[in-house]
Amino acid sequence: MTQLNKLTYVLMLWLCSCASTPENPHGLPLMSESEYETNIETFTEKTQVYSGLYNVMDISGTLINSTVAQSQLDQQARLYQWDPSKMTTEKVKSDEGLNKETEIFVSFYTPERKHDDLNKNQTLWKIFLDANGRRYEGKVKKVKLLTEEIRGLYPYHNRFATPYEIVFPVSVRSIESTPVKLTVTGPIGSANLQFKPASR
Repeated sequence: MTQLNKLTYVLMLWLCSCASTPENPHGLPLMSESEYETNIETFTEKTQVYSGLYNVMDISGTLINSTVAQSQLDQQARLYQWDPSKMTTEKVKSDEGLNKETEIFVSFYTPERKHDDLNKNQTLWKIFLDANGRRYEGKVKKVKLLTEEIRGLYPYHNRFATPYEIVFPVSVRSIESTPVKLTVTGPIGSANLQFKPASR
């Protein structure tokens, strides 16, 4: 190995160490980042809708079930170096939400900006969740975080898409073990995301 190759090798090792997983100074029992990404991928669905050759919309969505919620607690604890007290507080809040409602994070893109209005009162779109033979209508809120913050939780999100949080009035714990379908539909097009059941 030449001197230049040795220097290159050492530099590469140093760069890799700089980009490593954030520290866990409080020693919390957290899942690895690769486990986190696997869990997000398992409960994320994507689709693209075309009218002829024209792209109408791209939608990616993650169902925040019990598995994803716990994974996100671990990920945020790692990213923001939570202490045990903060972790406990956030766990309680997360459990309350899971018992009360179902949340889906959606990364939404449409080439026509005027059609990107899922959260508006006069939106063109209707959004439904079908689960256990029932249909629920969702309330939509735009996520107002930096793209980098969102990508810390949803690596597939990009700056061209708009992040939305859609909440449905049904406990996710009561439906997560069955197939769940999200429908976003309107005069421009219709898209479905079919989420896998979570194993108990």
